[in-house]
Amino acid sequence: MNKTLRILILEDMAADAELMEDELNQAGLDFVSKRVATKADFVKQMDEYMPDLILSDYSLPGFSGKSALNIVLNQYPDIPFIFVSGALGEELAVELMKKGATDYVLKDNLLRLAPSVNRALNELNLRSERKKAEEDLKRSESELQMKSKILEEANIALKVLLKHREEDKINLEENILSNVKTLIFPSIEKLKNLKLTETQLTHVNIIESHLKEVISPFLNNLSTKHYDFTPRELEIAALVKEGRTTKEMTEYLNISAMAVDFHRKNIRLKLGIKNMKTNLRSMLLSMSS
Repeated sequence: MNKTLRILILEDMAADAELMEDELNQAGLDFVSKRVATKADFVKQMDEYMPDLILSDYSLPGFSGKSALNIVLNQYPDIPFIFVSGALGEELAVELMKKGATDYVLKDNLLRLAPSVNRALNELNLRSERKKAEEDLKRSESELQMKSKILEEANIALKVLLKHREEDKINLEENILSNVKTLIFPSIEKLKNLKLTETQLTHVNIIESHLKEVISPFLNNLSTKHYDFTPRELEIAALVKEGRTTKEMTEYLNISAMAVDFHRKNIRLKLGIKNMKTNLRSMLLSMSS
């Protein structure tokens, strides 16, 4: 023990109490003790002296060790209680220990007293450590629950944030779409009405076509449906949807008519309408609606 042990001795015979103290001194225990012999003094010292250990005779005038044990068990259940008696039968000793006594020692065999006290104190330390471990576990569980709640709230906040970001993204796309349609396309139309060379007009048309690819929900629709269109097939699909002829496509994309036809066939194959009479432009228009 790191601190001086406080022992309360319930004993009406001062000489017997001194023998107990002498035995513990010889065993090298660091302790102080106080002797009481009545119920009133016992109850008073339990509150004032606050003992770490109780040594009690079984039979006292007007009071009994059994009554003292009941008081301790009801009010101070963690304090070890050892009976030290001159007349304590085996059956009674077993009964008292079943009721909550820590141990018993016969007065004619006080050599057992110090080992009994040490054992009681070790058991008390083990109980204290176990209790502390349980409290630490409860505290850890409480902290874990709190962290789990914080994470749950953070997850909800993140979902809200992501939803807002998605809404912001949609708003941004709508603004871009609106600006391209109201600010850029009118200028392109004006350019096309100017006296442009065939090459210049081709480039203007290509710019217009690519802009439509960028803003067209139709292209997004194709991507989300996982048709695996190549970039060139996306260009051809956009031009087909606009009603462009094969000749116009060859001029815009600078590829041969055979290449245009090849890509058209691949588009029909990926859409599942190869060798069918379904009109490709009508199907593309229905997909973008």
